[in-house]
Amino acid sequence: MLNMNNISRIYQNDTIQTHALRDFSLNVKAGEFVAVTGPSGSGKSTFLNVAGLLDNFDRGQYELDGVSVQGLKDDELSRLRNEKIGFIFQNYNLIPDYSIFDNVDMPLRYRGFSASERKRRVEQALEKVGLASRFKYLPSQLSGGQQQRVAIARALAGEPKILLADEPTGNLDSLMARQVMEILHDLNKDGATIIMVTHDPDQAREVNRNVQVIDGQLADFKIYAPLAKASESMGKTISAAVSEEMENA
Repeated sequence: MLNMNNISRIYQNDTIQTHALRDFSLNVKAGEFVAVTGPSGSGKSTFLNVAGLLDNFDRGQYELDGVSVQGLKDDELSRLRNEKIGFIFQNYNLIPDYSIFDNVDMPLRYRGFSASERKRRVEQALEKVGLASRFKYLPSQLSGGQQQRVAIARALAGEPKILLADEPTGNLDSLMARQVMEILHDLNKDGATIIMVTHDPDQAREVNRNVQVIDGQLADFKIYAPLAKASESMGKTISAAVSEEMENA
C-alpha cells in the first residue's frame, strides 16, 4: 500500500541544512493500522507530509498503492492525492460558514462527481460516523469530538486507499478522544489502512503496529508494544519473578 525506501528530506537556508528525514524506509500493508510516535521535532510531521504528497523529498523511492511518485508533475500528484489519500487533521479544518453536509461535500465537488454521487457518498460517510441526522448543522453547533467525526467523514467520502491522521485526538478530552478512536478502529476492522501520528502511548499500544521516529529515522527499539504483547510480556516477567522468589525462599 505504502512503500518508502531510503527517503531523505533536507531543508536548507543560507546558513543551516536540516535533515528532516534520513534514509527513511517504511512499508505499510493494506489493512494495517500503524501509529507513528516520537519526540517533537523528530520528523513525524515531515514523514506525514511526504506520505500525503504535500511535500517533496530529495532522495529515495516512494510508491503509493502501486504508483511510483517520482517525477510526477504537480497536477498528477494532486490527482493521486485526491484519489488515494484521506486526511484527518488535529484542528478539523472545517469551513465555519458551511453546513456539515457541505463541508463533507466540498472536496467531492473539486473531483467532479455528479450531484447524486456526491449525495450518496456524503450521506454514507456521515452515517458511518453517527452524524447523519445533523447534516444541516454548522461546525459551531457541534462539540469538538463531533467536529472531528465530520473531518473523518470528509476523508471517508473520497473513498481513499489510505487514511493519514495527524494527532486526531490532540484537541479532545478523554471521552471524545475515546469515541474518535473507536470510529478509527471500526474503520480499520472494515479494511481501512490508517497511519496515525500520535503522542498518546495508550493509543499507540492499541493498534497493529507502532514505529518510532527519532532524528528523522526509524528507531530500532519500540517504546509502545501493542497491549496484547505488553500484557504477555508483563505476565512472563511476573512469572519469572515469582519463580525466582520461590527458589530463594
